[in-house]
Amino acid sequence: MRLIPLGVAAVAAALYLAGLGAAPFIDPPEGFHAEIAREMVAAGDWVTPRLNGVRYFDKPPLLHWLLAGLFAVTGPSPAVARLPSALAAVACAAVTARLGLLLGGPRVGLLGGLMTAANLGLFLFGRLVKPDLVFVLCLTVAWAGFAAAYLGRGGRWGLALFWGGLGLATLAKDLLGALGPLVAVASFFWLTRERPVAPWRPWWALALFAAVAVPWYAAAEAASPGFLWYTVVDNHLLNVARQRVFPDEDVPLGPLEFLLVTVAAFLPWSLAAPAAIARALRGPWADARARLWALLALWALLVVGFFTVAPFKLPHYGLPAFPALALLAARRWDEAIARDEPARGLVLPLVPLFAAAAGALAAAAAGVLPLPSEALTAVDVTTRNLAARGQLPAGAPLEAYRPVLVWGALVCGLGAAGAALALRRRSSQLGVAVALGAMLAFLPLAGKGMAEFARGRAAAPLVEALLACRQPGEVVIHEGALENTGSLLLALGEPVRVVDGLVSNLAFGATFPEARAVFWTADRVQAAWAGPGRVFLVSVVAPERSVVRTLPRERVHLLAAAGPRRLYSNVGD
Repeated sequence: MRLIPLGVAAVAAALYLAGLGAAPFIDPPEGFHAEIAREMVAAGDWVTPRLNGVRYFDKPPLLHWLLAGLFAVTGPSPAVARLPSALAAVACAAVTARLGLLLGGPRVGLLGGLMTAANLGLFLFGRLVKPDLVFVLCLTVAWAGFAAAYLGRGGRWGLALFWGGLGLATLAKDLLGALGPLVAVASFFWLTRERPVAPWRPWWALALFAAVAVPWYAAAEAASPGFLWYTVVDNHLLNVARQRVFPDEDVPLGPLEFLLVTVAAFLPWSLAAPAAIARALRGPWADARARLWALLALWALLVVGFFTVAPFKLPHYGLPAFPALALLAARRWDEAIARDEPARGLVLPLVPLFAAAAGALAAAAAGVLPLPSEALTAVDVTTRNLAARGQLPAGAPLEAYRPVLVWGALVCGLGAAGAALALRRRSSQLGVAVALGAMLAFLPLAGKGMAEFARGRAAAPLVEALLACRQPGEVVIHEGALENTGSLLLALGEPVRVVDGLVSNLAFGATFPEARAVFWTADRVQAAWAGPGRVFLVSVVAPERSVVRTLPRERVHLLAAAGPRRLYSNVGD
């Protein structure tokens, strides 16, 4: 039984670690997170993250600390920068398997761990330089600790994991993110009418939480007065109400969009989730394990339900619920296998799901059903932002995706056939094996498709064109939010000037005195453009709205274009 989490980790590692460096940084979100870590190493300042020398406080520094430690040894690269997210996904699957062992036995642990790893949502974010998977891991460790303590297995160690995990979550994503599990636990104790609750919040556990979470926030506030107001009030409370003082450019999803994206990201396991949640919440709860299943269901409903009704949500906001949903789905499958049920409700939906996926992929490969750009606006934040500005990129040509589409259609077709066979044999065991096999075969193909997508949206071609003609000391200006071209800073290794870039993650940092030299007005750009030296402009703004409209036409030379980005100079080649 103890080998099950290790086996799950081995499968997840093979899935997540393969091909991490196959594609350049995706801008955004990857380049600017890597650049923040590089600047952290260069400056030796581990308290105040900076991008382009400007203070950055949209996310706490845990990811950047991890990246900075790696970069100090290896230097920045896409493979190394993606390693924390990939390892967090592997660990998350292993911890979920261990939690499944505690709650339901070896089969629930095995299925729950594999389902956590084998879904599109966790897989894609496990290959991105973003803090989300580190955050999900911290929360999953916290839940494992709480379950162990509740079952009398972990004692103080379980509570230490719970409160320590929540403390790390505040450093991984945000301060308020740790409140979600506390709300779920409070609702759980109210629902089960358990008293007293004091043993679950001993002074030493609260001190542990404070020792992990408070020092950086206190140090950041001391170094940058107003930081706490910005990160707690503006970046969270006012953001939910869509009343931010320092708005960014992210376009939120609607309620139905969010639900559909969350369900699709967790397929095929989301098909079993509604019945599994209802089963867990249906009393009476005979023992502690039954009550913990209800807690997992409460947590999943809290995450998905809250963001469904919240005015602001992005496609990945449902990820923290995925380990709990995986365990609930695994329990439902385990019960069907143990009772030797035909389980038509579990196996039957797999047949049309895989058949429809196979047909859609085959049609797309044939060019009959082009993948619509509207689909990307539902799952990719940057594409949504570009579409809102009228700059939806064309993306990679169909030929680049055709091998992935063809093989994906074959895998899904075999999945449909295998599910039909399981349905005919009335075998839930064969059905879940087919579903897992299909997902484990399909996700590497999704990784290759993601690499093609990265190449189509990466800033690398434009950055290479700039480096080929720029001489040391020549001014580089970036138009628009700088996080859109973060890998430019990685390549240059020095700050650039920014125009029209205050609606971004750097808006609060721009209020500090040292940022004044970074952010230029259009007048200053015009003056530099008319000067004797060579000046480069990297723009992510549509030409009809760009500052280039105000520059002398005879001195505007387009040197390169890549996706929504354009490289201009006041001197031609």
